[in-house]
Amino acid sequence: GDRDRRAMKILCVVEDFPWPARGGAHLRSQQVIATLALVGELHLFSLMYPNRPEACDLPPDVVATRLEVVTTPMPVYSFGRRLRWLTSRGLPLEVVAAENVVLRSRFQRWADGPYDLVWVSRASVFELLGRPHLGPTIVDLVDLEDQKIRTRLAAMRAQPIAAGIRGWTHRQVAVLQARWNASRWSRFQASVARSVDIVVVCSEDDLELAGLPNAVLVPNGYEPPEVPVGRVTVDDPPVMLFQGGMHYGPNTDGAHWFVTDIAPLIRDQLPGVRIRLVGDPDGVVTRLDHRPSVTVVGSVESMEVELARAALVVAPLRYASGTRLKILEALAHRIPVVSTTIGAQGLGLEPGRHLLVADDAEGFALACVSALTEPALRERLVAEGHTVFLQNHQWSNARERIRALALKSAEPASSGPGPS
Repeated sequence: GDRDRRAMKILCVVEDFPWPARGGAHLRSQQVIATLALVGELHLFSLMYPNRPEACDLPPDVVATRLEVVTTPMPVYSFGRRLRWLTSRGLPLEVVAAENVVLRSRFQRWADGPYDLVWVSRASVFELLGRPHLGPTIVDLVDLEDQKIRTRLAAMRAQPIAAGIRGWTHRQVAVLQARWNASRWSRFQASVARSVDIVVVCSEDDLELAGLPNAVLVPNGYEPPEVPVGRVTVDDPPVMLFQGGMHYGPNTDGAHWFVTDIAPLIRDQLPGVRIRLVGDPDGVVTRLDHRPSVTVVGSVESMEVELARAALVVAPLRYASGTRLKILEALAHRIPVVSTTIGAQGLGLEPGRHLLVADDAEGFALACVSALTEPALRERLVAEGHTVFLQNHQWSNARERIRALALKSAEPASSGPGPS
């Protein structure tokens, strides 16, 4: 749509410069920034992690009146920071580890408030910058971090404990720290919600789990491709694709579980099957590379090449929060999907109809074999999955909500709760 005629002045703050996109959070940030740029005069303040190879350039169709990109150091999990976390006023460990006085003061000097609207990606970034109160404020809870930790705890309990007293002690300490930190995140998210006008979440499930009175849904989505690259036929050898930020805990864990526990069960029936892990990898994922059976591809310019060779997309996540855009991407491209329950959470998809769902290694392997060897099943999953994508999961749905929220929040009569 055309730029709104009201000369709104909007500040948008994002955790990481999102072009090029390296995961779902980047794609979400792109939609927020592009939509807000059409609503008013946009001031964009973006953090950036060190060692980024690309320049931070906005695409030609996204106009920001002011743009500031600041390199932020990686979080520090030192003994001193952990001690501060234990004795602090209730901040989560990840927020304490990221504290940066220089960044906060730089933002305060740069910001040119007041604004008609302030949109901040992530509660942790809002805290990092000193909980600025520069106008009606929306904070995007891209993930519910407390839920992510609690689902990880459940996954930890299902894993074997290393032998000996040391292994048992390490597990107990890890569980205690995770429980404590999950409680910190719950209280922290509620505190941030009280200090701003609106918090947004990405699914109906998260809306319910968050339990925050000023939470509003802005769903994730995917841009429908002009020509989907998926197909019902399966190449020989068949290729299974798992993609996402392969340095991100849930994806790293999922990749390791898929390659070490699930893939051998698939190969018992389909010996030649290939796995491609696509996305910026950490050390754990890099060590999974065992060509030709497992290829750690790393980052790619365009996912379409990888999607075109994939007979199946998998989402073997054992803990997570938010929603998986990798699943929407597969449905948009007419590629069958096998996921865990938590992997498919929040998307309103029906197991057995839109995708296959299994939560243990044997069930997941069986679902993958079925999806690769049964043409009628593949055809049905592809047709139903693509239909539900077109009906419910296009980015246009999210953009309309972002625009409506921005215009409503900036109305003079809008009076949020303000800072607490």
